[in-house]
Amino acid sequence: MRIVLPLIAIIITNVMHSQLVIDDFTTGEVDNLIFTDMKDQRKIQSGKNIIGSYRQIYAKLNQNPHKQNMNLSIKKGLLIMSYTYDTRGTTYVNYGINKSGNAPLNLDLSKYKSLKVEFDAKSTINGINLNLFTNNTYAAYGKHVPAREGKFVFTIPFTEIKPTGESFTFSDIDYIRLQFDSRSKTGCNMAISKIWIE
Repeated sequence: MRIVLPLIAIIITNVMHSQLVIDDFTTGEVDNLIFTDMKDQRKIQSGKNIIGSYRQIYAKLNQNPHKQNMNLSIKKGLLIMSYTYDTRGTTYVNYGINKSGNAPLNLDLSKYKSLKVEFDAKSTINGINLNLFTNNTYAAYGKHVPAREGKFVFTIPFTEIKPTGESFTFSDIDYIRLQFDSRSKTGCNMAISKIWIE
């Protein structure tokens, strides 16, 4: 009986804290992308640790008056984005897409409470946006994430995600889009190690 009770407690805890990993960036590597002009780059990566087996990276600079570089790579379990001085740019990380186009995920997230992003470190305050799609209808979230030295988790509660239409439902999520912006004069360096839902 002494063994059974702790075992039941562990099982209940694991069920209550179940995670759905979206991406841990250990598969689907991206060599160093360098941006200096306003041309966007779209790259699709495949990997076993990516939900739906595919991720799309879409990034671009919106401002670069001093002809500096923005760099992006995915290696060794990190999505790394570096925006230099006075560069303004956006990186989208998309799921529910493959090499042929849209590939709906059909996820039932109705029993989950939040989406979490684990940063390895972050140099400057900047924006994070999340869109969850049911067909063509989506729910949106946007907020600023503070700068922080070292690893931390930023939580997006599902109660704060606002639907834009009546047909949106957490029980059928087809497409996930995360957006990371740099809008600071000083630029921004950040690394993300995991995205998951729990």
